[in-house]
Order: sequence, then structure tokens, then C-alpha cells
Amino acid sequence: MANSGSGKSTGSGGGAGASGGSLQQRRRLVLVCDMCKSKMQLVAELLLLSSDSRPVHGGGEPGEEEEEDGGGEQAEVAAGANRGVDSFERSRDTVIARTKGLSILTHDVQSQLNMGRYAEAADTLAELCETAVSLVECSAHAAYLSGSGTPGWRAAAAGSVCRYRVGRARHEVERSCGVLRTAPVCELSPPLLLQLSRALGGGLRALTEACGAASARSADRFARQQLRLGVKCASASATALLHCVRELKARPGEASRARCVLFSGPLLQSVQALAAFATEPQFVGRPACLGPEARAVQTAVLGGAMSVVSACVLLSQCLRDIALPPDLGKLPAYRQRLHSAALAVADGCSLLSQALRERSSPRTLPPPNSPPLH
Repeated sequence: MANSGSGKSTGSGGGAGASGGSLQQRRRLVLVCDMCKSKMQLVAELLLLSSDSRPVHGGGEPGEEEEEDGGGEQAEVAAGANRGVDSFERSRDTVIARTKGLSILTHDVQSQLNMGRYAEAADTLAELCETAVSLVECSAHAAYLSGSGTPGWRAAAAGSVCRYRVGRARHEVERSCGVLRTAPVCELSPPLLLQLSRALGGGLRALTEACGAASARSADRFARQQLRLGVKCASASATALLHCVRELKARPGEASRARCVLFSGPLLQSVQALAAFATEPQFVGRPACLGPEARAVQTAVLGGAMSVVSACVLLSQCLRDIALPPDLGKLPAYRQRLHSAALAVADGCSLLSQALRERSSPRTLPPPNSPPLH
């Protein structure tokens, strides 16, 4: 691996990268770019643009942070708060490690693109996206923990449903249905259809597990029954759609794809309705209360994370433009934009690391040795 800065890989050799590689590989890179942009934008919306301050335990297995018997949420939040500085420091160190990983991946994906290795660039971009998502999750959790012990701070009260995980699950279903509805039939290869089927199943599984747990814990008879009915509706719609996907895999064609489009509609409607109901206030608990000091730290950390994820989204868009440029004459401009996006990723990582170390915003810090403000 070259040890030069991330922007240097956008220099000479770009022409060969633009014309090399198979069309299929470039189209796959475009698909991965769209998927990564969508995922990073969703995570930023759920964790960075929300006014809620809650602990974040990642978008992996549902119910990971909850007690098996359905109780003890308040005690668990209090225990997390009592870990205080140690927990914040662990989250901070994890975020800083992620920023270093992002720098390496940013360099790698540019190098692969310039050498026309589009398949490798797509894989690297997918890894970069997962790293950015993990960075945002850890940053949001660190921002929450940073308020512990400050004046006016009150810990969040966990609910029976994690709003973030439900949002991620809904997005997986929406994204997979979107690809089935819009991608050209020639691009819906058996491996891609298998990937989409797994994503649909995983998203629906996460949503039904979350709603099942909420139904079991709810004291409201209507809520329990409505969650169960919503899960049945979504599961039946998913079964019908996956049957159409298997037919599309066996007999590719517009007629088979039209059936996927037809049956994806009911699934999208049922999943969106179920997710909206499951994230009503009665299920999601209460966010933390922040005093002015905690709010300032949270704003600094989340602002740094937003700088990183925004730059990563821009990087994905630049890669997409170069993979299938509408005008070859604009390639130099696209590559310059890619260079600028890579520099923005590095700048955002520096801002975030500094905000975590100093618990303040580097953008608003006074210059060194400056006189105090009055």
C-alpha cells in the first residue's frame, strides 16, 4: 500500500482507470455507491440530526441492550451512567481508531479506482461505509456518555423498542425493494437477487423481533394485538414477494420483475406502518435531559461526526460519477471533486478526534495564547 496522502492517488493514470474495467463491474460499483450513500444518510439522520440523546449500542442484533425478562431498563441505564468517564474514554478511543481506518480505506478506494479495479473499489467502499456507520454509532454513544455527571443531566430511560434499530431494519427492506423496482433486469443477477433476499429477510427479522418483544412487554391490550397483527401482515407480504424473487431468478424477464414490483408495494406499506407504530412514544422510552454543558459537548461531537459522514457521502457520489461518467470530458473535474472529498474526510476525522479529546468544538476554539473573551 502506498503511504502517500489520500489525495495523491487522484493524479496520473486516471484516464486508464476511466476506460478500463468491465461495464458490469462499473455498474456494480454504481449500485454499491447508491447503497452506501443511502445507508450513511439514514444513520446520520437517525443519530446525528435527531434531538434525542440516547445510548447507542449499534444496529446489529435486536434486543442486545435489553434485559431478557423485559425489566431493569432503568437500572441498566443507571449502570451505564455510573461507568461514566471510563465508558466515554472507551467510546472515544474506538471512534479515533475508526477514523484511522477510514483514512486507509479512503486511500485504497482511490487507488483501486485509478487502476480500473472496479470490483475491488466496490468492496472497499462497502467496508468504508460500514466503518463510517460504526464511527457514527460510537460517536453518538460517546456524545450521550459525555453528559454523565454534568449539571442538569438525567439519564435516558430505555423503552421496549430501539428507535434506531427499527429505523435500520425498515431501511433494509426499503432499499432492497427499491433495487428490485428500479434496477435493469440485466443487472439483477442471481448473486444480487440472493443478496437482496437476505437483506429483506434480515431487515424483516429485526423488525419482527423488536415488535414481538414490545408486544410481550406492553400492558396495553390494543398495542399488543396491533403489533402482532402488523408482524403477520408484513411477514405474509414478504413471503409473497420472495416467491416472486425466486421466479425472477429462475426466469429472468420484465414479466417476472413486474411481479416483484407489484408485490413489493404491500410489503413496503406494511413495514412502514409497523415501524411507525412501533416507534410511538409509548414504546421508545425517554431521551436524556441535558444541561447547557452537556448540550455543548454533544453538539461538538455530533458536529464532528456529521463532518465525517457528509464527506463520505460526497466521496461515494464522486466514485459513482467516475464509474459511469455521463460525459468523458468532465472526468478531470470529477477526479478533482474526488480529491476534495478525500481531503474533507481527513479534515472531518481530525475535527471529530479533537472534539472528543477536548470535549468542545474545534471550530469555535479561540486561537492558542489568545486573550480571554469577556
